[in-house]
Amino acid sequence: MGLIFLSTFNAIAEPFATCPSKAFLIQQSKANLFGVNLATGNSQTLSSQMNTSGKVNAIGFSVHDRFLYGFGYEANTLVKIGRDYQVLPIDGITGLPNISFYVGDVAVSDNAYYAYRRGASYGLYRISLDSEDPTYKQATQIINGAALDLRIYDFAFHPLTGLLYSVDSNGDLHQLDPTTGSSQLLGNVGQSGTFGAVYFDASGKFYISRNSDGYVFRINVSESSPTAELFAYGPSSSSNDGARCATAPLVDDDDTSIDYGDAPSSYGTSLDDNGARHALDLNGLYLGTAVSGEAIPNVDDDDDGVAFVTGFETGLETIVITSASAEGFLNAWVDWDHSGTFDENEQAIEAAPVIAGTNISTINVPISAVVGQTWVRFRVSAESEMSATGGVDNGEVEDYLIDVTSNGVSVQAYPGGVDWVTLAYEDFWPQKGDFDFNDLVLNYRTKTYVKEDQVISYQVEGEITGVGASYHNGFAVRLQGVDASNIDTDKIHYEVANQLQNTNPVETGRDEAIIMIVPDVWDHVVLPAGCEYFRVQTNCRDINKVYFRVRLPLITPIAQANAPSGLLDPFIFAAAGHYHGPHISNGNTRGWEVHLKNQAPTEAFDDSLLTTGDDYSDPDKSLYYQTDNGLPWALKIGDAWAHPIEKVDLLNAYPSFEAFSQTNGLQNPTWFNNPTAQKTIEQ
Repeated sequence: MGLIFLSTFNAIAEPFATCPSKAFLIQQSKANLFGVNLATGNSQTLSSQMNTSGKVNAIGFSVHDRFLYGFGYEANTLVKIGRDYQVLPIDGITGLPNISFYVGDVAVSDNAYYAYRRGASYGLYRISLDSEDPTYKQATQIINGAALDLRIYDFAFHPLTGLLYSVDSNGDLHQLDPTTGSSQLLGNVGQSGTFGAVYFDASGKFYISRNSDGYVFRINVSESSPTAELFAYGPSSSSNDGARCATAPLVDDDDTSIDYGDAPSSYGTSLDDNGARHALDLNGLYLGTAVSGEAIPNVDDDDDGVAFVTGFETGLETIVITSASAEGFLNAWVDWDHSGTFDENEQAIEAAPVIAGTNISTINVPISAVVGQTWVRFRVSAESEMSATGGVDNGEVEDYLIDVTSNGVSVQAYPGGVDWVTLAYEDFWPQKGDFDFNDLVLNYRTKTYVKEDQVISYQVEGEITGVGASYHNGFAVRLQGVDASNIDTDKIHYEVANQLQNTNPVETGRDEAIIMIVPDVWDHVVLPAGCEYFRVQTNCRDINKVYFRVRLPLITPIAQANAPSGLLDPFIFAAAGHYHGPHISNGNTRGWEVHLKNQAPTEAFDDSLLTTGDDYSDPDKSLYYQTDNGLPWALKIGDAWAHPIEKVDLLNAYPSFEAFSQTNGLQNPTWFNNPTAQKTIEQ
């Protein structure tokens, strides 16, 4: 009856529907199969009843037929596993020694299963899985286990090179040629133990899982000195073997089951950077009132679980209130030295127990902390120990920008510490153009640092949220009345798109301080396939915003009463080296600027452009950048704004704006809250 059952069962076995991104992990003396998200270490039981009473080991996923293959201890032969997770012994396998195997994988370019065992009587074997191959189901010894003597517990095929890789118990990384059995020692990766499950992803990154603690490490095998970096905290087991589809990405492009951080990439945010990330559980442990997952970091900044009762002043203690959904542990790191990373000695809260509800913690600000804006990362999890990066299978990560000040320094934020205004520009000036106000759209805020009634520093930060322009535009801010020579250029902090910039943003050859924050917007936005513009088309809205920040210390403080503050003077200008319309005929692209309504241009502006086209400026009356009926070419909206879809006129998207503009704001002051349905892009 058993043989009849297996034969019938084999006839109805079906392969997996896809090449899955999740890894497979098989454990226990009676085989149990788990699905593992290597990005977070999160695991789920796929089956505890697999049609066998024994172990299954040496498993590998075949990209050729989408079955799992492995060595079944009960059947003492090669087995395969389909989408129903049932173990099917494969009849007719010949040439294998009468012993079990615990190291195996299926080749990517060759439809064959490879198994290895140490010892002169064993070695590396190849079994063809191709029914058209004359050697189908025949095991061929590639090399014996005396010539290839490795203390390894699993290996995996590289999806691009076709070579095998494994890490032995001492932490040595080995590369094997499956055609000859020759091996090459590539170096020690810095971790030791029994690595019973190893995997590759489609990009060629190698992952090893340690049995004793479940830690998953990532290795770039193409480096000259490969090292293992802690990547995630996975399930531990004394009996462990793994497999995955080597041609699948580690995480699917549309996978929103992970919560990422929001800090710049240097802090470890994206998956490529081994950023901080947690498996999403809406009913589990998180900070604040809710948590959401995202396919890529920064798309949805929903951090709401941490409040700072007091400021961060050097040498003093800061009180932090956190709200947790359940019991767990809180860890936090602060970049005190502004290095762009969270160092081990910068952990500010370590494994602090939290309860469901409100929790109070303290952070000691070092006397040596660098003054200025920096990042703090909070991670809550059921795990007490973790680093500032890597994956965890529960909890949440929240990143915040904070201001570290010295004693006596106050920060005046516009419009508020965590609030934005929206700036929206039309770049056809002095012609009206399509008037959709999405040629450049930004979230924007400033900070003015004051000590003893003297301004000592400025900061401008923002996010590019929409680019619907064919022209190349730059974005700048003028500190009106501040001499360019008074900016301490040696101490400027300047970053765009989460990357520190090594250039001086203060425009040269000018009397006033003009800060060229983004010389050409198109140099920093990335368009997915099928998108012509950046976040202004309905099918192209889920793209990372481009963050920028400039900190501008002054050499000589300025009396607060005489210093600019608040909005300052943000404007766009024509990027050098690109055509910018028929009104720029003398090659002076820098002479073209667009400011907010009735804001005078800078000293770099070409005055001959005023009153041309549709422009009705009148400098004698301090009127600038408006049409004959008062419509502007630039807007400031006091909140995050849903800008018009590309080629949708502002007056069609927001009909009440016209009266607002013509009456200088007396009518329809909240026009921006009343968009026409399906005419705008929500931020």
